Amino acid sequence: MYPESLAFLTCSRHPEVRLVLDAGAHYTADGAILRGRVRCAVCRTRYPIHDGILDLLGPLSLPDSLTQFINSLTLTAWGYERLWRGRALTLLAGESFGYNRELPLIAGLAAPNRGGLFVDVACSNGLCARAIERARWGAAGHTIGIDHSLPMLRQARAFARARDLRISYVRAKAQALPISAGSVAGLVMGGSLNEIGDADAALAELHRVLAPDGRCVMMGLGQAATTPGRAIQGVLRVGGVEFWPLPEMNRRLAVAGLRLRAQWQYGVVVFSVLIAR
Repeated sequence: MYPESLAFLTCSRHPEVRLVLDAGAHYTADGAILRGRVRCAVCRTRYPIHDGILDLLGPLSLPDSLTQFINSLTLTAWGYERLWRGRALTLLAGESFGYNRELPLIAGLAAPNRGGLFVDVACSNGLCARAIERARWGAAGHTIGIDHSLPMLRQARAFARARDLRISYVRAKAQALPISAGSVAGLVMGGSLNEIGDADAALAELHRVLAPDGRCVMMGLGQAATTPGRAIQGVLRVGGVEFWPLPEMNRRLAVAGLRLRAQWQYGVVVFSVLIAR
């Protein structure tokens, strides 16, 4: 993680209190904090930074579902982008939808050239975070990737460093984002809402941290319209993945206080642009 992220990072137990870096931290040549600890001034809880990643969950935090357990495996983290993610949207959308189409769409809708803090929530290997950071075009600000899986975050940081991208990575849950209220110019979530667990709590957190003039770009999966598609989704539900009809998905967004500005659907893949009400 990088020192500039500390202007926004807060304690998971006290989201109104910013975290403070303890003395004695170790840095890399590009200024990243490689090892150290941050603390909350209220509850005095200290959180470790290992290998450049801030861990707010600790070793006792367990996955909430089978899908989250699988995503916590080192092998899954290694193969996620290398073997699966680049093909996923094409299979789900029923038309060609590779990185060269998806990433410019997400970055263009998020518009990081506006500057400010951008957060990739449930970032996995940090694909969207990297797309956001590349599309800043020199605009001031910082990008933070957040995920519950430490192996995913390690892979995300390795990918970012290999491309000389200055992105901070934090281990935390979407239902308790360690980000100051109203501080985020842009949120992105690429396909994780379906498997995140308590989706309503996560959406409420997105609303809490989004700035009044900020925007949220979300890619999610709707309920399949075909019998084979619904059968496959039924199997995936056993592992903790949820699929909603589009009206139900939009209802949940509205209840969380997120106002829908635009939406596109390709097969079961749904892209939404949202703002805080």
